Amino acid sequence: MYRVVTPQTEAELESYYQLRWQLLRKSWQQPRGSERDEFDEYALHRMMVDNTGKLVAVGRLYVSGDEAQIRFMAVVPECRDFGLGTRMVQALEQVARQQGVRRLVMNAREEAVAFYGRCGFTVVGEGPISFGKIPHRQMIKALTSIHQIRHCPELCDDLQSQWHSRIPVSEKMGIKIIQYTGSRFKTKANLTANLNMHESMFAGSIYSQCVLTGWGLIWLQMKEFGLNGDIVQGSGDIKYLKPVWDEPTAEVTGRLREQLMPLQAGERVRVDLEVILYSGEQKSAIFNGRYVILPH
Repeated sequence: MYRVVTPQTEAELESYYQLRWQLLRKSWQQPRGSERDEFDEYALHRMMVDNTGKLVAVGRLYVSGDEAQIRFMAVVPECRDFGLGTRMVQALEQVARQQGVRRLVMNAREEAVAFYGRCGFTVVGEGPISFGKIPHRQMIKALTSIHQIRHCPELCDDLQSQWHSRIPVSEKMGIKIIQYTGSRFKTKANLTANLNMHESMFAGSIYSQCVLTGWGLIWLQMKEFGLNGDIVQGSGDIKYLKPVWDEPTAEVTGRLREQLMPLQAGERVRVDLEVILYSGEQKSAIFNGRYVILPH
């Protein structure tokens, strides 16, 4: 079990910088202190630990306007076949998106170019040569605008605004719409804003994200079909399968037109939905909810 965390204490920061030096500077005979630069004070730092608290990976993001640079990315050698590098890049990308960044940039060593290519980066030119002998390639990744992956983006924006204004906890949880295809609806939440004492996602937050995700699918399809009504939760049952250590995303699928059309005749409607919440790519919770729509 591995999780990405933010170094907080002096001891954590010291361990974080120590590993940066060991993995990125020591073998090139560079002194302690060379693993830092003038941007560290203003950068966003992340590190990955295993279930014993051992530090296994580090990474840094420096944001400047709508662009951000990933730097000082490294994974301990014994853990490099576990996909942790990819997870660290995804974590830093998540932070960048939360900061409104539109493009990621980085300078990758030649041997790492293929890895970053699999993470969606493209080589755009020659980069610096470190220590006079290590060539780098400059790589970039455009972060897709949320509007380009959402059907009916105006409705999605309206829904998210309503959530934040009428259900304030949704904004505090950092819940955002990441996809709507017309039948599939996905949301994500800010893990850091929803942690419990075990550094995993609070069970109540998991339940709330699932409820809102199901509610959102119904609301969007009602608006698409020109229907009106008040959506309330009739019942809900959730199974917690695994702790949420990674980015929480919730997904629900359904084509609800036939179920919703009785609203036109002033009839009450009931809709049963299954919402799945993932921790990264792992299924962590299954929510089954019944929603009741009361006609206006």
